[in-house]
Amino acid sequence: MDNVTVGSTNPVKLEATKEAFELIDKRVDITPKDVNSGVSNQPTSDDEAIQGAINRARKVIRAAGVTYGVGIEGSTHDTERGMFLTGWAYLLKKDGTDYLGGGGRLLLPDAIAERLRTGEELGPVMNEITGKDEVKKGPGAIGIFTNGIITRKSAYRDALIFAMSKMIRADMYK
Repeated sequence: MDNVTVGSTNPVKLEATKEAFELIDKRVDITPKDVNSGVSNQPTSDDEAIQGAINRARKVIRAAGVTYGVGIEGSTHDTERGMFLTGWAYLLKKDGTDYLGGGGRLLLPDAIAERLRTGEELGPVMNEITGKDEVKKGPGAIGIFTNGIITRKSAYRDALIFAMSKMIRADMYK
């Protein structure tokens, strides 16, 4: 059984990682580790979020006995069509092989996007709007806006599976 350390203690990221490995029929033991992403608390570009995910995975792969390090980072990305919510997953194998995948993109309401542009973070904004605590440890904004059809966990799981495609179909990535 391989040991996987996730660069976060957020239960959503841990469950997303567990489900992703289960879906590719890989038995793993998952350990959370709280690490700093080295980027802003609210990444505002794909590049920043990718770097945060990479930083998380690199920090946790250093521990003894770890086979895979996982970094998952949510972010927003402003476009001429509005601000989108997305996420990135980075998987780093102890031998240096790496895997990167991105999630879907959800258009945020203009009122929320404007608040984020002024420096607020999405998590607290969603807590305020919904009247719930710790939305990011549950359905996330994605779950709120899709009525639970797609949740933060499933979006991160899919981003990690997209990253794993290079592992799943190694024959195609040679």
